[in-house]
Amino acid sequence: MEYMIMPLKRYADFEGRSRRKEYWMFQLGIFLLYIAVAVVTGVLGAALGDTAAGIVMVPLLLLLLLVILAIIVPALAVSVRRLHDQDKSGWWLLINLIPFG
Repeated sequence: MEYMIMPLKRYADFEGRSRRKEYWMFQLGIFLLYIAVAVVTGVLGAALGDTAAGIVMVPLLLLLLLVILAIIVPALAVSVRRLHDQDKSGWWLLINLIPFG
């Protein structure tokens, strides 16, 4: 659990290195958070029906959007630190922006 929270403590620290365990546990934590939100929205949507579901879903989806926006910087930072651990520059993340195909 400590490794899932460590990138949030080092929020915008793009210097240094990160272990594999820190990177993958953080990714697992994000994945589990998304699954939990999906299950909650699915259960609430099924239980409340069409009319009431919209009233509950909008705040839940806005909350999910805020969480995603809050996690972008730590996710980039831990990815850059992981690249530093492999003796590569953090700018290698930009290679993902090149169109493929």
